[in-house]
Amino acid sequence: MDKAALLKELAGNTYVIIRPSPVEGIGVFAIRDIPKGCRNIFTDPHPDKDQWITIPRIEIEELPLHARQLVETYCLYDEANYFVPEHGFKKMDLVNFLNHSDQPNVISI
Repeated sequence: MDKAALLKELAGNTYVIIRPSPVEGIGVFAIRDIPKGCRNIFTDPHPDKDQWITIPRIEIEELPLHARQLVETYCLYDEANYFVPEHGFKKMDLVNFLNHSDQPNVISI
């Protein structure tokens, strides 16, 4: 991305920021209205790079505590697996700071 494209991205497609949450920890907060159906709130995954690896919960439970806590805090999961970024936690996307909730105010589309 060149400078002009970056400036356009910052001006037109920046919707959220991370900051301390009044409830707990750090969260993602809107800094402007987000149109319904908006798909470019977070980083577009690069098809050759930003992949997620499916790891069974049982394997995550075998990790040292510090690594297990990272996965449990920042990764998506279902009943059987966690979905971990293939680069680990050397870089973070704002999507990693979305809170898990039984009543989410953001949904995957």
